[in-house]
Amino acid sequence: MGWSFPLRGLGRRLLDAPTSSQLVRFLDIRSENRMRELGMIATAFEFQAIDGIRGDYLEFGLYRGRTFCHAYRMKRRYGRRDMLLWGFDSFQGLPQIEDHRDNVWSSDQFSCSEAELRRILRRDGLTNQEYRLVSGYYEESLDSRAHEKLDGRTAAIVYVDCDLYESTRVVLNFVARYLGNGTVVCFDDYYCYKGAPDQVEQRALAEFLAAMPEYQFIPWFDYCPVGKSFIIRTKREGAGQR
Repeated sequence: MGWSFPLRGLGRRLLDAPTSSQLVRFLDIRSENRMRELGMIATAFEFQAIDGIRGDYLEFGLYRGRTFCHAYRMKRRYGRRDMLLWGFDSFQGLPQIEDHRDNVWSSDQFSCSEAELRRILRRDGLTNQEYRLVSGYYEESLDSRAHEKLDGRTAAIVYVDCDLYESTRVVLNFVARYLGNGTVVCFDDYYCYKGAPDQVEQRALAEFLAAMPEYQFIPWFDYCPVGKSFIIRTKREGAGQR
């Protein structure tokens, strides 16, 4: 009986600690059964397996490789030995950001060196034969040399985590030739900027579709907290075919 009050006080202090609060929040989110980023990637891989869609995994905006490593786990789960994982990142964080309304990001945010990311990927079991990294800001790195590296490849899943309109616009123009019927495209920040349709990823996608009417982006899943995915259909001759 004499220990009950100190233990109660200790329990309250533990629950109030920042780490414990984060754990409680994480468990609470899990209990709500909300689809988050990793669940979205797992669902995309299952869809590919059901429909027998082949191709590679392309991710734009890697940071510390959380979603990239999960794509690797899904690749192994579904026996996709033919699939290469492609990662595109500046490895210097976000570029200089213009003064957009509702902006929530800052220049140099999400910086992780290529060497550090490779260390993380190695720790998670990825071998050099299973992935390729393309470094540099997209305006410079997504050029003819990058296309040469992907020559003959197609995209099964594209994960776009660019945070900015300018970056997303460049990515969509670059990836268009690799999209085929059944390609899944996920936009990690689709509803950022308070859901404004004239900003960031929503704006970039609307402009892309206006310029490329041969592509249809069929809305698929919304995933937490601000992501949205699409399944691609296209009438473009030879698109997405090996």
